[in-house]
Amino acid sequence: MTILGLGLLFSFSSCTINSDGDPGPVGPRGVEGPQGEPGEEAYVFEYENVSFTGPNYEVVLPIAEDFDLVSLDSDVTLVYFLWDTDQVNGEIVEVWRPLPQNILTTDGLIQYNFDWTIYDVKLFMDAEYPLDLLTAIDTDDWIVRVVVVPGQFWNGGRKEHPTYEEVKEMYNLPDQLPSREVIPRRE
Repeated sequence: MTILGLGLLFSFSSCTINSDGDPGPVGPRGVEGPQGEPGEEAYVFEYENVSFTGPNYEVVLPIAEDFDLVSLDSDVTLVYFLWDTDQVNGEIVEVWRPLPQNILTTDGLIQYNFDWTIYDVKLFMDAEYPLDLLTAIDTDDWIVRVVVVPGQFWNGGRKEHPTYEEVKEMYNLPDQLPSREVIPRRE
């Protein structure tokens, strides 16, 4: 019995599956899936007069109710602050910065960050010093753009923090409000 068992063990252990051979015949066509809903690939929402107040220095921005959860759990949310304006070739252009954003001040580091769900975006601040020492230039009257992009944007070769202009061009996002007075922020 032992010899027979060893013979079977060696026989089966020498068998391999080789995928180098010719493929087999194509199987039957499957059932047609549901048709997708026509729509845009990315969505942009703009919020004005966003201010961080104590004691938590966080703000919850609801996603528009008429968005109707076209967003999927796999979608990705990007957040941008209107940081400043600049003059390029005689034209005033807006300067948008992606979050998270770290700013080094004389008191230490400030960080603006966010998290999101399919229902809202929470903006929050953190600092190496007590947040109640922050000034209005750090906390008040932000203009925020929230961009919801499809999850496949992040598949392969994704950029960690794409600029707003890159995302706008990639998804042909509409221009928002015309240029407005912007509070210059810390560098």
